[in-house]
Amino acid sequence: MRFWLVWVVFASLPASAANLENPSNLNAWLSHVAKATQQLNYEGTYIYQHDDSVEISHIAHRRDNSEEFAKLDALSGPPHTFVRVNDAVYCYIPEGNQIKVERHQYHKFFPAMLPLPTTPITLLYTLKSLGRAHIADHDSFGVSLTPRDDYRYGYTVWADMETGLLLKLVKFDAAQQMAGQFTFTQVDIGQAPDRKQFQSGVVGKKSVAIPDREVQVQTHWRISKLPDGFYLVMETQRDLPGKTQSVIHQVYTDGLATVSLFIEPLAQLGSNPPRGLSSHGMMSLYARPIGAYQVTALGEVPPATIMMMADNLNQETSK
Repeated sequence: MRFWLVWVVFASLPASAANLENPSNLNAWLSHVAKATQQLNYEGTYIYQHDDSVEISHIAHRRDNSEEFAKLDALSGPPHTFVRVNDAVYCYIPEGNQIKVERHQYHKFFPAMLPLPTTPITLLYTLKSLGRAHIADHDSFGVSLTPRDDYRYGYTVWADMETGLLLKLVKFDAAQQMAGQFTFTQVDIGQAPDRKQFQSGVVGKKSVAIPDREVQVQTHWRISKLPDGFYLVMETQRDLPGKTQSVIHQVYTDGLATVSLFIEPLAQLGSNPPRGLSSHGMMSLYARPIGAYQVTALGEVPPATIMMMADNLNQETSK
């Protein structure tokens, strides 16, 4: 069975993994990695390093025909668990003798970081072979993604040579310095985690469902000029603590980078609402008024990206 799996993996590549220097083969390899991460069964521990912090998580993934399960357990910091069943994502937060359950609209788990299809990002980034490396006791192959414009940062991705599972993803800032990375320290590939594992994992506590504070909507807020490759992937209305009126939350992505826009009435921000641009590491934040509203844009992208989005945001009139 394992021999058959290996044969299918390599047969799906245009010239096998031995000829990945060819750009067209790199495109196919990236697509293979994105598919493998969604289709394979795996379980392991990874670290996320960014700024001066290190976060440790355990991830389990199971694919049963048309059903997909994923579970992320935080092993550092405040305890919490994310469980995804197909497109439904729930967060479990232990608190005293109860566990709070909150549904989330949009959430990506490492290693499922690449979009499908991968064609859009191969048009936005230049791919280059990085050769082989040994990661989490697996032989891996690396590819760098260098942005073709100034509206996104660069990445490197490393995937298991045998199965295509993504093992490591590194983010780079404008100075080409490493700004963050996800890396498996241990991972088992091929054995399906038991279905019972995709539960909250907290016993002896009462489950308390948190009312949905975020619902999908379709508003008239639209960006007239977007950086190449970015598109609207989610639009919701959120009730936030301390806010008297709901906030519109839009999420844009190019398949790798993600930008959030929050739109709310100026009246609930007081007499001195935030204004202008600020940055911390890869994270950029930009706030400006639009008539009686305030828009706040933030994301791990260059400042020019969020400024273009916020400066070209308008409320379209209904026809």
